[in-house]
Amino acid sequence: MGPFFIGIDGGGTRTRAVVARKDLAPLGRGASGPANAATCPLPRVVESVQEAASDALLAANLKDVPPETVVVGLAGVDSIRDRQPLLNALEAVFGKGRVLLTSDAQIALSGAAPDRVDAPAVVVIAGTGAIAFGQGEGGATARAGGFGPLLSDEGGGYAIARQGLVAVVREIDGRGPPTAIRELLFSTGGVSSLPELLERIYRSEGGAADVAAYFPVVLAAARKGDAEARRILAQAGRDLALDVVTVVKRLGLENASFPVATIGGVFAAGEFVTGPLAEAIRRVAPLARIGPAAHPPEMGAIRLALATGRKTS
Repeated sequence: MGPFFIGIDGGGTRTRAVVARKDLAPLGRGASGPANAATCPLPRVVESVQEAASDALLAANLKDVPPETVVVGLAGVDSIRDRQPLLNALEAVFGKGRVLLTSDAQIALSGAAPDRVDAPAVVVIAGTGAIAFGQGEGGATARAGGFGPLLSDEGGGYAIARQGLVAVVREIDGRGPPTAIRELLFSTGGVSSLPELLERIYRSEGGAADVAAYFPVVLAAARKGDAEARRILAQAGRDLALDVVTVVKRLGLENASFPVATIGGVFAAGEFVTGPLAEAIRRVAPLARIGPAAHPPEMGAIRLALATGRKTS
């Protein structure tokens, strides 16, 4: 049967897992809830990782067979001071020495390019939060953004949704222009009034993911032609481009040809976000190739294990 690997991508809203062998052909996939290491309690992170992995193993008919390596890439892991308790908890599930714990940005970068894992590349991840991470020739790396919704993460789903809700409140107050975001929020967004919205936002324990859940409302308004929604999405594209450009300059990639891989739910907005994003990036790096990653982050996790020769013995 041969060894197999599990790649796991844990973010602020959902966790995805894939089971594959060295040929990278997917044998099974799974999904679960949030697993941001900085904002979710440790037991919740482990639960989400285990649930996604179990679903993938069940789909692959490998539920009772130990994996060679489990590569777990988590949002927020670079923000926690001590990874050891989390690593210990994951090893209690998957076996000691079988877990490679890293960031979601690292596994996304490992899936960015179609050929070499160590090729120059930049990934821009825009899910609940947002971060750009890249590598240059010789293995140098750089990042920008990704420090959480209060201090960073401009261009992510939380920031977009928050700006959409701000636009609604400003319209209701008479401080801002009319916007279709208000109409859609109260008809299809799961709330029927401003007091209900305020109660959900301020009394919820869900945090950033609860706010980011209103991103589709902003996108729907933009698709209807709403100027305010389109302005918010265009600004998100420029904010994400600033992260990318910062990484490009730190790595000296301005004149290089390299992929800029776009990953995350925000890019469902298409040209509303990617248009301003690409325009700003190409002013600095005209040879950059902007588009989806060659491999999803969970498969990038397995590519990382294979490239680093990660072994369990």
